[in-house]
Formats: sequence, structure tokens, C-alpha cells
Amino acid sequence: MELFAGYYYCMDTSALIDLKKLYPHNIFPSLWENFEKLISQGRLITPREVLNELQSFIDKDDELLRLAKKHKKMFKDLDNEQQQHVRNILQSFPRLIDEEKTTPDADPFIIALAMTENTTVITSEKPANPGARPKIPNVCEKYNVKCISLVEFFAEQKWKF
Repeated sequence: MELFAGYYYCMDTSALIDLKKLYPHNIFPSLWENFEKLISQGRLITPREVLNELQSFIDKDDELLRLAKKHKKMFKDLDNEQQQHVRNILQSFPRLIDEEKTTPDADPFIIALAMTENTTVITSEKPANPGARPKIPNVCEKYNVKCISLVEFFAEQKWKF
């Protein structure tokens, strides 16, 4: 059995935070080893805006931030194609970004990177009800971008703990 199915992923900030919170490294070390292997293989990426969100949400000494600094190559810079996707996404879903938030908002950049790199989005967000402010799964559905939860990600990778 292949340890890593040949899928590529783009991870949302919420999924990274939940990964740390729900699956602590000291209890699930093999999960974190597998996770870091995917990053090292270049099969798990996220936009640089996710790093900005992490830095605004969590303490500087947090192990998740240390992991992020260790694997800087997972954080991708915005290119012209992604920038165009972000513009299109925000034209179609202007309420995707909460304008009242004072912290960075990576959501459109995550979807744009996934579109550009043909990856699956991993998020802890649930789809919003009609009329509510849209969430990542709503936008992914509109743009035919596969969007899964952490547990679905583990299942797709055939990870067992």
C-alpha cells in the first residue's frame, strides 16, 4: 500500500489550527510525520496569506508557527494568475472577506492558489446557508474546486492512527 495517495492539497488556516488543536503532536506523532512528508514532497501548499493569518492568531512561540517557519516552502507567493482568480472570486463573492475584520483574510487566496495549482482545498469551514456570508466550501463549489475536511483528507491519504 502506498503511504501517500498522489493528491495535492492547499490548506486553509482553520484546518491548520484545528490540526494542532484536535490532533496534538505529542498524541499523534505519526500524523505529524506524514503531514510534514507531504509538505516536503511539495504536495501540501498554502498561500503566504495563511502564514500572515497564523501570525496574527497565534502566539509567536506556538509549535504550529515553528512548523510553518521550518517549512517555509509550503507558503506560496501570489502570482499574476492567482491575482486574477482572486479578483474574479471577490467580484462573484464580495462578502467572502469580512470587511470588519482587522486581521488578514486568506480565503480568496487559498481558493485562487488551489485553482491555479489544481489542488484540493482542506478547510474546517462548513458551507454557509443561502443568504449568509459565503464560506470557502461555497466558493469552491462554484469554481469546481474540490474541498474537503481534515478527516476526509486523512481518509483520502489512507492514514490510520
